[in-house]
Amino acid sequence: MRRFEALLPALTTLRMPNLWSVPRRVLHRRLVWAVLVAVVALGGVVGWTALDERWYLYREDLQFNGLTYLDAEELWRRAAIDGWQVFWVDSAAVAQRLRENPYVADVQVQVTPLTTQVTVEVTEVRPLALWVTDQGEFWLREDGRALAPLEPSPPGLLQILDTAAEATLAGAESGTAIDPAILRSAQALASHFPGLSPLRYNRLVGLNFRLPNSTYWVYWGDDENVEQKLENLDAAERLLASGQATGTVIDLRQKRLYIK
Repeated sequence: MRRFEALLPALTTLRMPNLWSVPRRVLHRRLVWAVLVAVVALGGVVGWTALDERWYLYREDLQFNGLTYLDAEELWRRAAIDGWQVFWVDSAAVAQRLRENPYVADVQVQVTPLTTQVTVEVTEVRPLALWVTDQGEFWLREDGRALAPLEPSPPGLLQILDTAAEATLAGAESGTAIDPAILRSAQALASHFPGLSPLRYNRLVGLNFRLPNSTYWVYWGDDENVEQKLENLDAAERLLASGQATGTVIDLRQKRLYIK
């Protein structure tokens, strides 16, 4: 404590240098040197990251998660970042390129520059139904696009039998996409009647099927007026069960119920 007190007089006599007393040309010279040093240092960092191999991306630097049937090497080529400097990689652009693969439902790309790693979380397309045509069997995406199966189809998958591919979306090449409205209607039916598969389709009557646990055939049609059709179907079953109507076909294509 005494040693500290002994220093106090000396400390009180210290004076900070007056920068304004330094000649302007000296200040200018020092500022120029400081800027030059900063530029050289920045150039060194840029040169280091540009020339050092560790900052460039190669196949081993990219990790795909969530793949079961898609080929990682094909996705790597589609990502188009081989040999790229990690700081220049645009994760949104990479994700967009990967989504162009019709079997990719969604994708998230994370770039970690300091470890030179790219992680890609892939959600593969899971078919909503199987479209069976003379051209082959196709997975159906939610948007109606038809894809060649890349693995065995899930058990119990809804099937739509349409030999001539007449349910093709208007304007699309035959068998490349089903009308999404027809697909949604088929899904609604499958939801109301679990195990109702296969459904059939032709241009004349639209979707049609045998009513579960009965001998009646149902002409469902194309549109999505599901609730009204289900009400008419219940009414038809009551009429047939009571003997007030006879027939083998329940036609629900119009607002008015027909039994024939």
